[in-house]
Amino acid sequence: MTSALDDLLHRVTESGLLDDAAPGDGLVHGRTELEAAGVIVAVDLDPEGDDGDADPGEIIDGLRRILSVSERRWHAIVDEAATDIEDAVGEAEVTEQRDLRDDMEATAIVVFADAVHVSFAAPKQFPDSRILVQLDDELEVTGVEVADV
Repeated sequence: MTSALDDLLHRVTESGLLDDAAPGDGLVHGRTELEAAGVIVAVDLDPEGDDGDADPGEIIDGLRRILSVSERRWHAIVDEAATDIEDAVGEAEVTEQRDLRDDMEATAIVVFADAVHVSFAAPKQFPDSRILVQLDDELEVTGVEVADV
């Protein structure tokens, strides 16, 4: 009997979506290009759902969706996240004054069966923090947070 982690690792390896896919800490880890952003990102796939093991097919589908996002949609995600932060923070906590959209660079993605979390670095404006953006299964922004590193 294979575990959900082993099944997910097998399926993502067969899909060719991740480079160097490997299990660790209950997740499948790898790297891949997020073409719409023009960067290589670390990727974690979480095989556990709210009610036990998630369907590996749903996780792979979520990974495919975020990796095939159009540049237009990607820029809309970045814009919405930046706007949320600018509205919440104002200028008080910003280290350097510049457009946050130009400073945000995707560094990591975590894919769940029903959501995707994208981690952004913004080294000029938030050098000691990461911007975490939660997307639903339709890649709509459902949450934005600035978290200390």
